[in-house]
Amino acid sequence: MTSRRIYEGLFENPEVKRWYNNIAQGSDITADVYLRRLGAFCLKLNTTPGDIVKKKPGEIYNILLDYVSSHEKAGFSGSYIESTLKTLRSWLAHNEIQLTRKI
Repeated sequence: MTSRRIYEGLFENPEVKRWYNNIAQGSDITADVYLRRLGAFCLKLNTTPGDIVKKKPGEIYNILLDYVSSHEKAGFSGSYIESTLKTLRSWLAHNEIQLTRKI
């Protein structure tokens, strides 16, 4: 089973599918990576993409800060963490949410 297939359940949310298709217009590879990163983030935090965008920006900011700290301590590479943050920023922007504070 490919890693993309693991996360295709995220497509049950039509906004995730719309977001994915929009990214895929530029690059299928980027769209697949972003889908995997979003899925892994949601699994790690036991949440869904839809639940993330229901939160207030300040709460999302704190979740992302905690995510970065925990993954740095766990030894994840900076490039993996940054890739996940880019994915989340993209997902948030798709839902008209912009974090103004730097992570």
